[in-house]
Amino acid sequence: MVELTQAFDLDQLSTDEVLDHLVTVRQAMARLKATDDALLDRLDQLAEAGEVDQGGFSHKDYAFTWSPGRKSWTYPAGVQELEAKTKEAKAAAQADNTATANVGEPFWTIKPPKP
Repeated sequence: MVELTQAFDLDQLSTDEVLDHLVTVRQAMARLKATDDALLDRLDQLAEAGEVDQGGFSHKDYAFTWSPGRKSWTYPAGVQELEAKTKEAKAAAQADNTATANVGEPFWTIKPPKP
């Protein structure tokens, strides 16, 4: 597969060209995500029909395994109250500057137009 940097010199792109390419790539990623979701739905159907093994299999050196989903927890009122107190204590520590802030790596957020 040809890498993006091999296709054209990124350093030579104008601002408009960079933005145009970013929009094009984001649109392509959205289409690919929708296709991926549909294919995964079809794979679920094939598994239910016994055409593929949910226990795991490989295809073209890719490993496929099915998972029932991540476990989540709902806690009793006493634990929820402790959690609320902890959140309040954290907010107070932030407000009085006794908490130490760490800043992660910078990043861009690119949102498509709303339909």
